[in-house]
Amino acid sequence: MFTEPAVTLDERVELASAEWLAESERFLGARTRGLSLPAFSISERLDNPPPHLATSERDAPFGYTLRFAGDQVTAEPRPDETADCYRVADYTASVLYATIVYDGDAREGAVREAGHVTRMGLGDWQGRMPIESISNLCGELHDHMAARTVNNPDIRHRAEALGLADNLRDLDERGYTILPGAFTEEFADELRAEAHRNHDAAPPDVGFRATMLLRRGRLWEEAVLHPWVLTLMEHLLGRGCLVYQSDTIIKGPGLDTHPGLHSDYGASRIPEPFPDYCLEATAVWAIDDFSLPNGPTVVMPGSVAKRSQAPKGATRDGTKPLVMERGSIALWHGGLWHGAMPRSAPGKRTSLHNAYCRQFMRPLERYDDIPQEILDRNPPALATLCGLDDAFGKSGDHGADFERLGYAAKMGYGATTLPA
Repeated sequence: MFTEPAVTLDERVELASAEWLAESERFLGARTRGLSLPAFSISERLDNPPPHLATSERDAPFGYTLRFAGDQVTAEPRPDETADCYRVADYTASVLYATIVYDGDAREGAVREAGHVTRMGLGDWQGRMPIESISNLCGELHDHMAARTVNNPDIRHRAEALGLADNLRDLDERGYTILPGAFTEEFADELRAEAHRNHDAAPPDVGFRATMLLRRGRLWEEAVLHPWVLTLMEHLLGRGCLVYQSDTIIKGPGLDTHPGLHSDYGASRIPEPFPDYCLEATAVWAIDDFSLPNGPTVVMPGSVAKRSQAPKGATRDGTKPLVMERGSIALWHGGLWHGAMPRSAPGKRTSLHNAYCRQFMRPLERYDDIPQEILDRNPPALATLCGLDDAFGKSGDHGADFERLGYAAKMGYGATTLPA
């Protein structure tokens, strides 16, 4: 059986869309009934919104305003710079914060990483702050909407807003890219400590991997949703892509984990010639430095174009080592030939490997029965990655799951351009 998310598909909305405003007004209206609140307004101008949401009025600002008075609340589809409390923020940055589900938890790490990857954070609120009762209502609204708010489906717009245009070009032309400074030293420390706890608790015969990470805690949930990685993965794999596998590798002295070359299509037995579109892709997090002595990944430039598995006996001759500092992420097309150098340095090198695949593929790790409490503390993007949006494996006595089939069509799953 699979988990049915508490938030249904038809409840999902984009930040500041008409549907988002309507649900915000409904939610707040239900909680203010019978109250006597002072008149107060909160407004946010969201710059650089995706074109499909932007107002049709030329140069008109985009955003929203919430107005409280007595037991009434209205949500208006425009910003008001004269509001009691007002902020100007970038739309894409605001989405990252708007999809953090706090649920009574400060989630300091998630907020820290959102600020790091946006390179800007959010602007400060101007004016006067709301009274406690209105502030508490806004906190409840945040979590309610965070559990319903989806990413901007315009992948190109999102990539450009996040500064990833060069990385898109790298993936298209070379089949791989490196994201320096993708996560903080603090997050690297947290991931390393948790990875070593997992490995230390494993039986001796398990080897150098710890797998099924989405069932092992919030750190791994936050990692799989990394906005740079997810944007690039959707560029390669289309919207609605899935988690294929999530594991950590701890590499000790002398360990030669991948002496030859391979493409990641081998596990799924993809027949040759490979399709001219990407089926699976991998993001490797440098929790420790990927220096030459530490045994970095190596890639064979131009190998994606061969559309075949690396020949038997292929060596590392002619490959390029992916040397990168701690806090970087390397991301590659699943058809790219790659391997790894042996570690010659003392100590251990820790890395996280998150692989993703197209929504019609069968992942190596199964997450469609992931516990409800994990879904509840995350935005809808996690349910999508776990395979809970699509209709595969969900037919019943009455046939296929047409609600999910319709949602996938509406959202343009499998495509990288916006649905018509």
